[in-house]
Amino acid sequence: MFKISEFSKISQVSIKTLRYYDQLNLLKPVHTDKFTGYRYYSADQMFQLHRILAYKELGFSLDQIRQMMGEQIPLEQIKGMFRLKQAEIQAMLEMEQAKLDRIKERLCTIESEDKRQMAHDVVLKKVESQLVLSYRKRAALTQIPELFQALDDHAGNSGLSTRSQMVLWHGCEECDDDIDIEVARIVTSDMPSRSPFTLKRLPEVPMMATLIHHCNTTSPCTASAELAVWIERNGYRMKENEPRREICIPHEKSGDANSYVAEIQIAVERA
Repeated sequence: MFKISEFSKISQVSIKTLRYYDQLNLLKPVHTDKFTGYRYYSADQMFQLHRILAYKELGFSLDQIRQMMGEQIPLEQIKGMFRLKQAEIQAMLEMEQAKLDRIKERLCTIESEDKRQMAHDVVLKKVESQLVLSYRKRAALTQIPELFQALDDHAGNSGLSTRSQMVLWHGCEECDDDIDIEVARIVTSDMPSRSPFTLKRLPEVPMMATLIHHCNTTSPCTASAELAVWIERNGYRMKENEPRREICIPHEKSGDANSYVAEIQIAVERA
């Protein structure tokens, strides 16, 4: 027999761990001196200890290992516990693989965004005052075509001649799914306003940071983010209380009624 200190050295398992396994009835010493309390282990117990360590390495809890080490436990039950552990690890691997796939996808997106960044030319220009017929409402992005349809129906019924369409993006701190959107048509003649449609003159803006891009009215795009980066990097800032403007021209080649070539306009001033 071996003293606990000797057994610890041979097995390379700490005395503290051996004592803990004893308390759990996982690996009891073959003999404990009733006077000194010294624990003694046999060479055969080395095989038991190695099995415990092997099961632990596979991810089984000490309670599960104690069950599997029991003399009366049926072989089929042990197989069942291994199958459950196998399924558990397999599920964990699939979850981690899904995370890995999402990370790879996000990396590709970041790399793609980095390549696209500043792919468009930003132009600073003065924008003259414009007469527009507009319709402002809190709505979802997908409703923009409907808003333009309502606006165009009103303009047509009023006999008003309209030109390029425009979206004015207003800030909305309390908006959730709906956004404070104002759709507008540049018009060539005056007419009385009738709620909810408004005929008004957009003010002249001495300095607009502008960018031409391809977009779709029913989904967000990165062009505004590109323009924001340019504004920050070049020592400008957005003017307060000036909505971002987006003037859209139907892109006939795309075959998509919601596809546009658009010019984003953001009023800026020197920071």
